[in-house]
Amino acid sequence: MEQTNCLSIRDSLVAFLGQEIQVIESKDGCVLVLPGKTLDDRQNAIFIDQRMPDFFLVHDAGKTTAELHAQGVHITDTREQAFAQMADRLGAVFSNGVFQIGCNRDELYHAILAVGQCESLGMWHLLGHKADFSDEPIRSRVDRGLKAWKAPYETQIGSDIYVSGRHSKHKFEFVSFPKNVPRETIAIKILRPGDDALSKAKEYGYLALDIEKTQYDQWRRLAVMTKADRWTKNAREIVENLSSATVEVESGEEDAIERIVPEKLDQIAA
Repeated sequence: MEQTNCLSIRDSLVAFLGQEIQVIESKDGCVLVLPGKTLDDRQNAIFIDQRMPDFFLVHDAGKTTAELHAQGVHITDTREQAFAQMADRLGAVFSNGVFQIGCNRDELYHAILAVGQCESLGMWHLLGHKADFSDEPIRSRVDRGLKAWKAPYETQIGSDIYVSGRHSKHKFEFVSFPKNVPRETIAIKILRPGDDALSKAKEYGYLALDIEKTQYDQWRRLAVMTKADRWTKNAREIVENLSSATVEVESGEEDAIERIVPEKLDQIAA
């Protein structure tokens, strides 16, 4: 029996992968479409943005979480923590729904493979997925609380509102805009403590600092703090000092959000 030529198999595999990988130019860099399928029958698309001559941001552009959401799998606090831990094991970061790695040119290929792994592993939530209302996303509860609010003036609610600070862009999950009356805009930010509540509080502090002296500095801020039992005293004080009001809910008491949000909005609007 002829002995297997391992080097020949390797060379053939390299040639095959080279033919199968698709390259698409994007505004900020390029997109690599890798061979192999995810559980929802897609191919992994890896976005590569060159930010400096020797610095690249490799990411999935949020497509993993978007695809999960499209199929009814919401990114709850539990899933977000699982994604963050998985990404960390693979040398990546999961932040704001995006798997990403910042790297130099020497680390670029490892980063591409790592983000691809994150995309593939992230879709395992599709296996045996069934709606679980006990683990409903905080965002949905806040949304229902907003809809239940009987504002003393006509309002228009916007979702996923991005604002430009002096140095960065920031997102508020919801914003209540007053209509036809000189009342203040109310912006809602959902804060999850993760493994480091103080870091989350400092990120919120950076948002508040970065929008100072802009039109958004005049917006009233309502911070929804999930898993209040995980927030340290210092972290909680930072958020409270930078907010017009806060909603703090303990683990397992998330259903109270729908009742508390309208109450806090009434206080701010008064």
